[in-house]
Amino acid sequence: MNFQSDDLSHLEDYHQSVQKIEKDLQHFKKGFPKLEIVKPATLGDGILHLDSKEKKEFIEVYEQSALQVLKFVPASGAASRMFRSLHQFLDEYPDSNASFENFLEKDKFKDLKVFFDSVEHLAFYEDLILALKGRGVDFDELSRGTKAYELTKQMLTKEGFQMADLPKGLIPFHKYPQEKLSAFEEHFYEATNYAVKDGKAKLHFTISSDHTGSFKNKLKDFQPKIEKETGISFEVEFSFQHASTDTICLDSKGKIFRDEDGKILFRPAGHGALVENLNQLDADIIFIKNIDNVAHQEPALEAGQSSLEYKSVLAGLLIRLQDKAFSILKNLEKESVSEETIEEAVTFLKNDLNIHVDFKNKEEIIYYLNRPIRVCGMVVNEGAPGGGPFWIKNEDDSISLQIVEKSQVDLTQQDQKEKLEVSTHFNPVDIVCSLKNYKGEAFDLKQFVDANKGFIAKKFVGGEAIKALELPGLWNGGMAFWNTVFVEVPAESFNPVKTVVDLLKPGHQPKTDV
Repeated sequence: MNFQSDDLSHLEDYHQSVQKIEKDLQHFKKGFPKLEIVKPATLGDGILHLDSKEKKEFIEVYEQSALQVLKFVPASGAASRMFRSLHQFLDEYPDSNASFENFLEKDKFKDLKVFFDSVEHLAFYEDLILALKGRGVDFDELSRGTKAYELTKQMLTKEGFQMADLPKGLIPFHKYPQEKLSAFEEHFYEATNYAVKDGKAKLHFTISSDHTGSFKNKLKDFQPKIEKETGISFEVEFSFQHASTDTICLDSKGKIFRDEDGKILFRPAGHGALVENLNQLDADIIFIKNIDNVAHQEPALEAGQSSLEYKSVLAGLLIRLQDKAFSILKNLEKESVSEETIEEAVTFLKNDLNIHVDFKNKEEIIYYLNRPIRVCGMVVNEGAPGGGPFWIKNEDDSISLQIVEKSQVDLTQQDQKEKLEVSTHFNPVDIVCSLKNYKGEAFDLKQFVDANKGFIAKKFVGGEAIKALELPGLWNGGMAFWNTVFVEVPAESFNPVKTVVDLLKPGHQPKTDV
């Protein structure tokens, strides 16, 4: 490609290289190979269902372990997608000749009918009302449509709270009698249920560098309160997606997209870039959970905290699997290895770690066994968009379990489409994983990424359509060569907030308001 005079210094600022740009361009040109689904993972065939005795046993294994644990929370980015439909409402409603009720009958606004009918249950509703009254708005005298419009303006405009520009983690999610808690704060309370060792809990949040001050200020205000309230000491770290993992974009003509100053535009390449952040962590056991997937504490308590108990269950199962793998690996590295040890290793790989390969020698067994392990919770699929658990055929002809996104499947192939559609479970991103090998050394997680599992996505920059290159997702291609175990977990484990309407669902409301 032909670079402009200042391109090379711009690449250096982003820790990029000409070779990486050329590699990105090749991905745009050739695309990425699709996965080959063998079959969905189902209960008894790739997904474990644990009985009460097994759950109790694994909880005890975890609670008795002295391993160092950490909770890893991807929290990067603004909440713009949360408020997309409200932005559309703000743009289109004033010029509409339709009544408020008829306007909300449009397909793209039907969710907002539910939203505006229950908007008073939002944790930040009172703040909106107080702000409107402070501006002299006589809210009680307004029509329903004007009320909805004024509330939306207060939420989103420069004269209001500009909530779509806030990090999602700092938006008030849940209302309590004496306070409102953001998703960021709720993760601390949740961590007290399963991520505490010796009176300490370690949390690591990946955030946008632009939001560093906001998160640190919230932490400064909040940490003394929760430590006093719980008696637990919190160690908190923040990190950013590395600029070196950002990727270029193409415009509608297939040329590298440049900003208004003529500079090559680099954009974050999805959560797959976070494998770099995960690679820097120093802990034995890592709990991974998205910032928006955190429930109100009252429904969780009412449900007996079953979904929170499962974190300890998954961790105990991971420890049990890891201990077995470590024991076998230590035996395999001996000069003389018995047939019994070989048979034990092959059986363990097949039956416990779901790796189906015709192993030819000891070295091949070690190659497949000496990998990071992840135990992933799976919930029953109720139509939510996103990835799910499948058996797939790998390029080396091995069969293994993977979390698969719809975009990774060739839907023009009828058999692949059918296998995708009959999937019974869904990935809520409820993962417990290990980062160290049997010698106590940290794995280099970049060695276990399948670079061919990226994808090209359609995005918009300033209203202009672009093609964006996404790295392999953290829990699919980013962990493609990890050893994987799936476990069914309660539906209460999954409480995502993809849109602001989700904040009105039972998992995010106090039980008295449900």
